[in-house]
Amino acid sequence: MGHISALPTELLVSIFLILRDEAPSTWLRVLPVCRRWYKVASSAPVLWTQLTFRPWCDRDLLEKFLHRSSNLALDLTLDIHAVECSPILDIVRRYSVQLRTLSVIFSPPQSGELQTRLGDRRFSGSILTLNLHCVTSEGAELLLDASALTALRELRAVQVLPHARFRPFRGVTLLQLTQIWHVIRPEEHPTRYDLLLTIDSFPDLELLSLSDALPPCIHFGNTTFDQVTLPSLHMLEMNETMEDIKFFLHHLALPVSARFTIVARVAEAMWEPDIGGVFLAILPDNRDVTLPMVPQSCALRLFAGHTERGALTLTGAHDPEALTEYPAWSTVLPDCKEVLVESVRVALQELPAIVAPSALVHLELHIAPHVLVFDVDWPMILYPLDRLKSLVVGSRWASEGVVTTLYRHKDVLPGLQQLELCINELQAASDRPVPPPSANTGPRRLEKVIITQSAGVPEPYLQGTTIGSMLHASRYEFQHSACSACHVTDRVLASGQNTPGDIESSG
Repeated sequence: MGHISALPTELLVSIFLILRDEAPSTWLRVLPVCRRWYKVASSAPVLWTQLTFRPWCDRDLLEKFLHRSSNLALDLTLDIHAVECSPILDIVRRYSVQLRTLSVIFSPPQSGELQTRLGDRRFSGSILTLNLHCVTSEGAELLLDASALTALRELRAVQVLPHARFRPFRGVTLLQLTQIWHVIRPEEHPTRYDLLLTIDSFPDLELLSLSDALPPCIHFGNTTFDQVTLPSLHMLEMNETMEDIKFFLHHLALPVSARFTIVARVAEAMWEPDIGGVFLAILPDNRDVTLPMVPQSCALRLFAGHTERGALTLTGAHDPEALTEYPAWSTVLPDCKEVLVESVRVALQELPAIVAPSALVHLELHIAPHVLVFDVDWPMILYPLDRLKSLVVGSRWASEGVVTTLYRHKDVLPGLQQLELCINELQAASDRPVPPPSANTGPRRLEKVIITQSAGVPEPYLQGTTIGSMLHASRYEFQHSACSACHVTDRVLASGQNTPGDIESSG
C-alpha cells in the first residue's frame, strides 16, 4: 500500500475539496502538514473559490487567498460588522469581476458605504447571488440599483429592508426576506414600510420567501398598491402571524400554477376560532383572484393534532396523488394550544367554504385520537360534498361518526367509492359477524374499504366490529402506515411520558 504522500495531485485536490466543503472553517489545517500538501493546495485555484472573511482575519491574507483563486468564479462571505469596512471592500473590488455570490454581514452604520459599493457596476455587475445580513435589531434600509446589479438572480436579506432604486430588477427569480418587520417603525414612517412596493420591484420572481417580514396588519392601509401580480411565481413560502398573512395575501395575485406553503402563527390571546374561523382567517376573501389554486383544488388533506406538520394543517392539490409530494398549497398552524379542539371543529365546518364542493373528489381527515370533538355535525359537513369519490378518516371517534352518517343517510356522499379508515383501536367484539345497529337498515355499500393501522398491529376481524357491520364493500384491504396524526395516541398511552417531539420522530 502506497504512502499518503504519494497520492496523485488530482486526488489530493479532490480530497481537499471535500474537506473544504465539509469543514470550511478548519480545512486550512492541511496546509502546514507538509511542503507538498502546501504546494498542491496553494496552487489549486478551485480550492480558493469559496472564502470567508471574519473580523479577526488578516486583510493581507484575504487578498492572498483571493489571488490564489486565479480567474475562477468566487463565492465570498464578508463579516465586516466589527471592522472598518472600506479597506476590505477595496480589496474585494479588485476581484469583483470574479464575484458570483457575495454574502455580507454588516452593522447599520456601514449601510451607507455598502450601498455605495453595491451601486457601483464595476463592483457588483457580476454578482448573481447577494445575501445581506444586518447584525443588530435596529436593522437597515438599502437602496439597490438594478443598473449596477445587472447579473443579479437571487437576493436574501436578514434584518435589512431592500428597496429598488430607479427601476425594477428584471431577471431576479428569488427574493427571501427575514426578520425585517422591526427595521422601520410603521407608526413613525408609515409610507417607508411598503413591502408590496419592494416585492413589485422584482416582477420576474419564481420564489418568494417571507419570515417575520410583514408589517403589522393595521399598517397595510399605507400601501401604494391595490394588488401586486407575480406572473412567473412558482413558490410562495411564508412564516408570519395569521392576521398579517390575510392582509398581505389580499394584495398579492399568484398564477394558478404557483404553489404556496404558509406557516401561520397563532396569537391565542387574540384569536377565537369560532368567530374568525381557522383557515378562513388566513385565506383572503378574494382568493378566487389572488390564490386561484385554492378554489380549483379537487383534493384536500387535513392533519389535526401535534404532528411534524403542525397542530393543524390543510393541504390542497389538483391531483389526489400530488397531495403528499407536490401539493398546490399548504397552510399550517404550528400551535393552537388550548383552542386546538375548537379549531378542529371549526376547520371541519369550513371545508365546503374553502373549496367548491362540486370540485372536491378526494378528502383526507387525519385527526389524532386525542383530539376529541364529539359534537361534530357530520351530516352537515358531508352533505355538500356530493362529488366525493374517495374519503380517508383517522381516529376511532371520527371514523365512527363518518361511518354512522353514511349508514343512516344513504343520500350523503352518493358517489363515494372508496373509504379508508386510518385507526388502531379497531378490535372485534365477537368472533362472529355483528349485525347492523338497526334491523331495518342495511349496511352502506361501497366498492372498496381500506383499514390502515400502524406497524405491528394485527389485522382486525372487521365483520366483528360495529363499524364493520355498517359497511359492505366489494373489496377489503388491510395495510400499515406511520401516520403520525392518526396513530400518535398509541405511543403516548404506551409510554405515558412522550413529548410531542418524541412522538413526531417515532412517526
